[in-house]
Amino acid sequence: MDPYTVALFANMYPESPSDSRGIFIQRMVEKLESRGVIVKKAVKTNYHLWGYAPFYTSSFRLVLDPAIDILQAHYIPHSSIIPSIFKLKRPLVLKFHGDDGRIYPFENAFNRSLTRFMLRRADHIITVSNEIRDRLIGIGANPEKITPLSSGVNTELFTPQSRKEARKKFNFPLEKSMYLFIGRIHPWKGIYEIIEAARDHPDAIFIIAGPGKIPPHPVNCWFIGQAAVKSVPDLINSADVSVLPSYTEGISNFIMESLSCEVPVITTDIGGNPEVVRHHETGLLIPPRDSRALSDAVAWMREHPDRQKEMGRKGRADMITRYNDDLLINKLIAVHQGLL
Repeated sequence: MDPYTVALFANMYPESPSDSRGIFIQRMVEKLESRGVIVKKAVKTNYHLWGYAPFYTSSFRLVLDPAIDILQAHYIPHSSIIPSIFKLKRPLVLKFHGDDGRIYPFENAFNRSLTRFMLRRADHIITVSNEIRDRLIGIGANPEKITPLSSGVNTELFTPQSRKEARKKFNFPLEKSMYLFIGRIHPWKGIYEIIEAARDHPDAIFIIAGPGKIPPHPVNCWFIGQAAVKSVPDLINSADVSVLPSYTEGISNFIMESLSCEVPVITTDIGGNPEVVRHHETGLLIPPRDSRALSDAVAWMREHPDRQKEMGRKGRADMITRYNDDLLINKLIAVHQGLL
């Protein structure tokens, strides 16, 4: 492969090794670089609005770099404004990750017009799911220019471990049924549905790891704060089942990482979730905003331990054959080479 240089624009990127925001973009960069691709970055690494000033300044400098062969922006339109306007004759790739393709374009006429402008300026569009692809085609994207392609999962890092040994690392009880959520503590992530399900299962433990304001909850909900990046594989392996009852989702890395560890998933049948989780094969799909359905799914998992383990095994096989990050990074490089 002839070497080439990518200019990467992303308004969410890890600030430190302990920061998980945009870590899947960082991992993509590392994979590209391991294959000889040169990646130059303009990224926003903090939570604050004032961080956009240096981000846009560095974006403008990068877009004018004559060494750039291809431009790639993540999270539309925040990261794609400058490369869309100043792309010159170089190909531009836009990647939609979730709400930027599922919600933002449909909130009002201005958002829709701005997204359509970005779509027209792009030489190729990547979406993390087929569902987002279809939504963008519905507002005018060219179907021939869209590739559904998630970031994938490192199946060598996220691998099955002894549940007992994983629990010992966190001082979790060894004999309790444990259900794990990793993500922002936010209503849209289904936090209140998890709390209600926990009330129905007082003898099970619900581990909730992530940043945000902790709401009132029963004693069997354990809020442990944001998990260190390096501890996530161990944390997932400590659980019997992962839960993600979110109201909106592109493709969840947490779901892919859980399945890669042979931990089955209960999640909502929205966004890209049904593309990753096969109902009653690798997990259970439930309606969003339905705490009763979540509680019933938890009960089903507890009543069918053998099926639960089988789901985990099938989930890992799926991740290896469909969502392995080495496989998907090769497809991304193929998109780049096709444009170049």
